[in-house]
Amino acid sequence: MALLNVFQSGKSGMTTAKAGIATAGHNISNAGTEGFSRQRAVSEAQVTNQIAGQGGPYYGQGSKLSRIERINDNYIEKQLREGGRDLSYNEEKQVFLGQVEDVFNEMNGDGLNRLVAKFFNDFRKLSSEPSSEAVRQAVRESSQAMVGDFRRIRTEVEQIRNHVDNRVDGNMKELTSFGKELAELNNRIHVAEIQGNDANDLQDRRDMVIKKMNTLVDLNVTKDNSGMVNVDIRGVGPIVTGVNFESYHVGRAPAQEDQGSVANSLQIARSPHSTQYLTDRFKNGKLGALIETRDKSISMVLDRLDQLAFSVASSVNELHEKGFTADGKTGISFFAPMDGPEGAAQRLALSQDIHSSVGNIAIALQPDAPGDNRNALAISNLQNVHLFNGGRTTADDFYNSIVSDIGVTNARNNETLSQNRSIMAQLGKVREQTSGVSIDEETTNLMQFQHAFDASAKVIKTADEMLDTVLRLRG
Repeated sequence: MALLNVFQSGKSGMTTAKAGIATAGHNISNAGTEGFSRQRAVSEAQVTNQIAGQGGPYYGQGSKLSRIERINDNYIEKQLREGGRDLSYNEEKQVFLGQVEDVFNEMNGDGLNRLVAKFFNDFRKLSSEPSSEAVRQAVRESSQAMVGDFRRIRTEVEQIRNHVDNRVDGNMKELTSFGKELAELNNRIHVAEIQGNDANDLQDRRDMVIKKMNTLVDLNVTKDNSGMVNVDIRGVGPIVTGVNFESYHVGRAPAQEDQGSVANSLQIARSPHSTQYLTDRFKNGKLGALIETRDKSISMVLDRLDQLAFSVASSVNELHEKGFTADGKTGISFFAPMDGPEGAAQRLALSQDIHSSVGNIAIALQPDAPGDNRNALAISNLQNVHLFNGGRTTADDFYNSIVSDIGVTNARNNETLSQNRSIMAQLGKVREQTSGVSIDEETTNLMQFQHAFDASAKVIKTADEMLDTVLRLRG
């Protein structure tokens, strides 16, 4: 019986050593795999099967492989999920706030602020030379340049908003894909564990999918009694429950002022036929950043740009219509009239009268007065009139406030982004210390298990030689 125990001990030692070698090799091969948690072969002594009452010593039965343990800290994983969510949120905002800021960049010397100032300055020159055809031409040209830049800025900002919409659509498709994969992983892990198998690599993949989902939206992650992970989007609803996943619909929608949606913008709902939008409930992650940038920062820029264009056009028209041309005409609009500020920056245009003839610029405040420049001077003085914010802000200051607000918001976001990156770098180091693979350590383990395997084989060889000796003695 003792020799049989020796054979068993050697065999079990070879088996556990082989498992250790395979595990170390698996760790080494995945040293560079994102999200991989190192594994450890855990063995334990086999309990003796000796029958009580037979007497004699209790010989050991060798070892057995207990499990392949996954070295992972759930708390660190949660911190990484939340840190990744905040980092992605601010990275996404940085991209589009930076693009909006670049639209207003006046380093090249021909930005809207300068063009508006040139428009009023040319009227001021016209008041000094009311009979000059060349100065009248300059007024019309500076007006057209200002109109063109209003349209340029609005078009470029709208293009950024459309790009944001495309990103919203793409991120929602990605979120749905991850949700489907997570539900499938829940099922595969559950089946593997029911069958008594370790599902370490599947659990790593599941954690990785959850992290990627959390970069898109703000998640609440829980685990049920069966070990399956359930995931809810905070403020929105469930996306994965066990082996089931929920998909959300993204589609174009008409403007609904009570929900703050922009006409033809992408909105998120539970079904294609629902008009109850969930869009504004997405608060964090890439989707939250996109929606906030689109519906707050970009909409604010467009609304204020329209307000500036409408107020300039309306105030100029109001004065210009009271004035008289050299031919004694009055009631002529300088800009094409607009009903309201919505879309004014895009609709801004010279009136047909001004477009057809610079002689229709009304300089005087009374007819048949060649030297009368009072109306041109009054229009030029609009540059310094407090037309905005309840009579507290000039056109220059109002425009500067648009640029300043975007710049301040972008700078603040960049500062927060820098902090997010530092936090994620520290968390990454902590995870690496806990779950990361050390090539040196795994190489040492590999050599240790190799020696153990060789030694266990030596045990079997020794037992075989002993058995052969015993058989020869009996012969």
